[in-house]
Amino acid sequence: MTIEPAAAVAIIMRTKNRPLLLERALQDVLRQTFQGWILVIVNDGGDAHKVDLLLERHASALGGRASALHHAHSKGMEVASNAGIRATASEFIAIHDDDDEWHPEFLEQTVRHLSNGEDAGVAVRTEIVWERIQGQRIEDLEREIFWPEMRSVTLFDMFRSNRCVPISVLYRRSVHEDIGYYDESLSVVGDWEFYLRLLQRHRLGFIDGTPLAYWNRRRETSGDLANSVAQREEHIRLDLEVRERHLREYVASQGMGALLYLTSYNQHEFDHLHQRKNYMEDQVGELNRRIDLLEEAISDASLVSLIRRRYRRFKDRFVGR
Repeated sequence: MTIEPAAAVAIIMRTKNRPLLLERALQDVLRQTFQGWILVIVNDGGDAHKVDLLLERHASALGGRASALHHAHSKGMEVASNAGIRATASEFIAIHDDDDEWHPEFLEQTVRHLSNGEDAGVAVRTEIVWERIQGQRIEDLEREIFWPEMRSVTLFDMFRSNRCVPISVLYRRSVHEDIGYYDESLSVVGDWEFYLRLLQRHRLGFIDGTPLAYWNRRRETSGDLANSVAQREEHIRLDLEVRERHLREYVASQGMGALLYLTSYNQHEFDHLHQRKNYMEDQVGELNRRIDLLEEAISDASLVSLIRRRYRRFKDRFVGR
């Protein structure tokens, strides 16, 4: 089923029992200077009535461009993303979680970038916003730039860790025809795994400068209001699972020879550096010991010199009498 009307951008908004955050996210979309979008809210097992009430409240401003898909039970973030994407027919896709925000010009600048070039998608400079929820009020605590040293999005950097978050990226629908959809077996790290596959075949552009996306995070928050990144153990487990899966695919086509050599070589270099570190620590320890002895000798010499001066002074005064 395709939700009409068609638009240049399909915004897929995942939510679950967070009406306060969803309200803010709706206002965020409505503030965009680029208006060629359609919004699909995927309610992943949350209270459907509250989502529908919010859509009714903003019906006039949304102008028939928004709808909701309700899952009776939670199916996971990547299932929600895929459901929203398959329900639309736009040229471009953005995943806008209900707790994140955009600069008003996010869509305008990213659509312009993709319309004027051949990149499969584009990421933007992103700001992490640490916030706290107090009752029905959202309070900003502090802000910091996400990966401030980043000047481009590369597969090399993505190997180490995720350099993008969903709110930071707009990409072409055609990417899914080439590499498939989000991996629904992953409860977390699904966006990172998707970007790995995308960058293996395509290029992600990067718009630097003023942050155009805001990744809102909340410390020490649990339940429905928590960020998925708080699931640390699950992130570690699935990060390793993704790496193992891709390693197996590589070995199946290329063999183990080069990887076995590189593993041994890297271990040899690590052991050598560790030995050098121990040697340097020993040398520093010996140097500190000699400095201590020198300081003691200087101190002793100064004390002897002081006693001699005072003895001569006393002797001169005594003899002078």
